Amino acid sequence: MPSSDPIIESLMAPGAPFEVVECGGMRVFSHAPENMSAVFDRARQFGGAEFIVAGERRLTFDDFFQAADGLSAWLLKGFGLQSGQFVAICMQNCPEWMIAFTAIINAGGVAVLINSRGTGETMARAITDGDCVLVIGDEKRLSRLKDAGYRGKMLSGADFPKPITGFTPAYAQSDDLAAMFFTSGTTGVAKAAAIQHRALITGMMNTQMAMAAVFQKMAAAYNTDVETLRAQMPQSCSLLIFPLFHTSGCSAVFMTALTTGGKLVLMDRWEADEALALIEREKITVFGGVPTMHWDLMRSSNFDKYDLSSLMAISCGGQALPLNLLAEIREAFPRAFIGAGYGMTETCGAISQANGEAFLANPSASGQILPMVDVQITGDDGRALPIGEVGEIWAKGATLMQGYYGRPEETALSMSGDWFKTGDIGRVDEDGYIYIVDRKTDMVISGGENIYCAEVEQILSKHPAILAIGTFGVSDDRLGERLVASARVKDGVSAEDILAFAKDNLAAYKIPTEITVQTEPFELNALGKIEKHKIRAAYLARKKKEQAV
Repeated sequence: MPSSDPIIESLMAPGAPFEVVECGGMRVFSHAPENMSAVFDRARQFGGAEFIVAGERRLTFDDFFQAADGLSAWLLKGFGLQSGQFVAICMQNCPEWMIAFTAIINAGGVAVLINSRGTGETMARAITDGDCVLVIGDEKRLSRLKDAGYRGKMLSGADFPKPITGFTPAYAQSDDLAAMFFTSGTTGVAKAAAIQHRALITGMMNTQMAMAAVFQKMAAAYNTDVETLRAQMPQSCSLLIFPLFHTSGCSAVFMTALTTGGKLVLMDRWEADEALALIEREKITVFGGVPTMHWDLMRSSNFDKYDLSSLMAISCGGQALPLNLLAEIREAFPRAFIGAGYGMTETCGAISQANGEAFLANPSASGQILPMVDVQITGDDGRALPIGEVGEIWAKGATLMQGYYGRPEETALSMSGDWFKTGDIGRVDEDGYIYIVDRKTDMVISGGENIYCAEVEQILSKHPAILAIGTFGVSDDRLGERLVASARVKDGVSAEDILAFAKDNLAAYKIPTEITVQTEPFELNALGKIEKHKIRAAYLARKKKEQAV
């Protein structure tokens, strides 16, 4: 779908940095690198510039590539990695994660990005489903895997082998697999979205093009040219909060900094006051987070104690930015460019995006459709609907995944020809803005994390005292949504009993914030399924009555 932004159109024009051509029925960047190894080669030019800050550790681009090349050489000569083999990364955000990602792909392997927040069992299942020949992890995750019975080959990020010299990158083809990101589904079973080099690079260049457009708009606002503006600006510096196993953390933040010479500042875990201190100390220029994080910053009692004047760009991902929060951000950071977008793992990042005036002109929308993506609003009969009508959002383009690895039936169900069925319900206006209305899938987005109700219900139903279980989302000012569970149980079982079981068997972010129990049966539909909308309505009515007392 073509852009209506004249700046974007100029960046995509013939001879421009992001020139676009038609290839195989889709739009591609004509100057895009053939593979990720070529991307890494271009990033080496930044040499001695600072790249990663993690606590007291500071790595330059030279430091980073020296470590990555050494690990690549070991993977090839010490481990015997073959082209196209799968290597899992299973660790929290840290320099070794990014080193491993680069090393695996440069050695011709496929980086399989495991959700490190999962239980040992879920991580082990993902590694096995991904046919991984090696797991590179931190000690905490490797211990969880061992406790879960995983006995495959492992390498600790804290104990990388001594580098072997004589490494030459394995330059893959653009349609070879580069990485796999895991995403859950309505069944609750994690699926690996297989991402080719072309898709990863196109998603990365989409972000770069959006940044280039922001620079042009900033230059116009300051009545100067882009080159002068860039020369006067400090090195771009991003606070890395999103998990690297998410496409938002890996592609939009890590890969963007790597390819543009930016600096990344890592946090061990989210804590608002620490984030404020890092923004001041490291002169953070780019802050992207989910609404929960923005709320936490704005509500911090120490907000006014820090110098936050370095922030130039603020973005929101995972959920729509509440309008009252947007008003507070604009008041606190009047000179910052604010943006938001909508995307998913299967599309290797954003489908729509808006920054600056384009975002502020329509903040209730989830951005404008990106020019490299086609979007179709589709009715139940599979036919395209007119502008303004509500239906399922379908997308296609060069960023689309190859499919769900090892799951041809689920891949087929998610596709209609070249179109990917997102499962989200929305509409598009005449200016290309997307509005998300609802979700087909039974999913809750809490604090930017996708929680599939089916998965939580499957785990909790293993409790011997639970006879039936239903989970659902309710609105929450801080989290966007929070997960609630209603269970039919045997006599004598309390909500606390169920909560203790949940804590032992679910990742922390999937644990329901509230659990209600009852001994009487739930109302079922004609198919014998719990009518969730009724238990949710009953819960909300009960809460409203309690608040009125």
